Amino acid sequence: MRYRKIRDLTVSEIALGCSGFWGNRRFDERKAIKIVREAFDLGINYFDTGHNYCNYNAEPRLGRALSEIVGSTDRSKLVVSTKAGTVRPRPLFSLKDIKTTDHSPEYIERACIQAIKNLGIGYIDVFYLHNFSKESITDELLTRLQRMQREGMFRLLGINTHRESQMRYVADLKNVFDVVLIDLNVAQLDRIPVVEYMHRAGLSVVAGTVLAQGHLIAGKIGHIRKPADLWYLARATLKPDARKLSQAARSVRSALTSIHGMTPAQAAISYVLSLPQVSSCVVGTTDIRNLHEVAASTDKALSSNEAGSILSAYQQQSFRVSV
Repeated sequence: MRYRKIRDLTVSEIALGCSGFWGNRRFDERKAIKIVREAFDLGINYFDTGHNYCNYNAEPRLGRALSEIVGSTDRSKLVVSTKAGTVRPRPLFSLKDIKTTDHSPEYIERACIQAIKNLGIGYIDVFYLHNFSKESITDELLTRLQRMQREGMFRLLGINTHRESQMRYVADLKNVFDVVLIDLNVAQLDRIPVVEYMHRAGLSVVAGTVLAQGHLIAGKIGHIRKPADLWYLARATLKPDARKLSQAARSVRSALTSIHGMTPAQAAISYVLSLPQVSSCVVGTTDIRNLHEVAASTDKALSSNEAGSILSAYQQQSFRVSV
């Protein structure tokens, strides 16, 4: 495993995303905890979750998974991030105006306090605002966050966003946020200019959805062998953004498959890690074999010709993902 920096934090190039079906109550907790411990043994020291993830089950589950590690390891060797701001997922269909977010200073602080208790780690390394709007970033909220940071509740302040306009807005604020977590993969290479823009502004960039929700791997979506497969199929097909991502991924899958000595997943991750602006790639899994495959990506590197073939495949696609 190799390591990079998020400001003064040393993080593994692969971070384990502790959300999705990993945090689902239907997924056996013993298996979920085993994945976290195996990840740590593989050199992964960065674990990402969210306060509301998996109906508020993922965060305390990660705490239980980390408890043994924290008991036998220097806390400073772990990097744990969580998020607050979303109170419930946005429903696919609803006739009512349902409140899905709360970025009030009171709620954000309560969520951070609860996250520290849930995770059992004393403080949060990176605390992300989740699912925000420009209007929600008020002076009152920033003042509260600054106090929370001074009091040691979290070390670095981040934003988790999927919209380029919000990425540029955060970069333009200057000296407010430390890190941005965005969706970034070889089916979204149109985001490279905004990644460079944020990096020039002094923001660390963490890449999520590196495998495009599984769409970059042929046969990953749609083959139902276990409950997790059904969950991933629903996520990948029901939301409009996920369907766009599926279309965009089709043209680069063959290029990933053609890379010698790497699996398609490893090739996709290696490309994102070749970007010097990226500090870490967040990848989630419920399978130990997949975890080992992903972790091994940091031992591999694409040649310039191989990287060029992936970029060319992306550039030749007729469909462009726009968020």
